[in-house]
Amino acid sequence: MARHLSLHRRKSSDGATRVKLNLALTARFFASIRESEFDLDGAIEALRDTHRQMAELLTPGEGDKRGGLEASSAPHPKG
Repeated sequence: MARHLSLHRRKSSDGATRVKLNLALTARFFASIRESEFDLDGAIEALRDTHRQMAELLTPGEGDKRGGLEASSAPHPKG
């Protein structure tokens, strides 16, 4: 296909041949990534939610209001 479309090819130092995509193939490649099943927005939201929950646990004096632990009642690591 690379020869048929006259795409630039180059042999890499690892022995693999790499092909430079044209504009249409680049757009198709990015569209396939966007359409993949990986939910990037969901992953970002889950990370933010986890950060918020961890911050609530470490906020002194407010843990009892939100159902978390107060900083003074958390066990201290030895060492």
